[in-house]
Amino acid sequence: MKKTTINAILISIITLMSVSICFLIFCIVTRPRYVIVNEPETAAMITEASGFDEDELQPEVPASENTAGTPVENSPDKTMHGRTSTRVNIRDAASENAKVLNTVDEGTTFEIIEIQDNGWTKILYEGTEAYISSNFVIVTND
Repeated sequence: MKKTTINAILISIITLMSVSICFLIFCIVTRPRYVIVNEPETAAMITEASGFDEDELQPEVPASENTAGTPVENSPDKTMHGRTSTRVNIRDAASENAKVLNTVDEGTTFEIIEIQDNGWTKILYEGTEAYISSNFVIVTND
């Protein structure tokens, strides 16, 4: 074989491997994140906020409990609290393009105002309303 043919084959293989590596990195970065929780109420809320059918994964939550999209103000006797499942951005609006107010570490706690159907949770952060992606919220009943 000629040297130019071998070079062309090697360059093609390197290019193919580079594209494959880029694709794998993209898949890893955009993969969904799941939170494993032992409390059935919390797990049901997380799966519902993540867009999964909770009937397939978790037992039913009693009707007296809050569900996604229900404002916490409707149940004055129970204020919902949450904590972060990983390091995450706190934003001023329910959008990935919204201004980042702060980045908090895993385990940061906050008061939940509302779990919205659009994948965002409205929280009370440092005395103001803010938003955090529901994928990174663990609802606690403290």
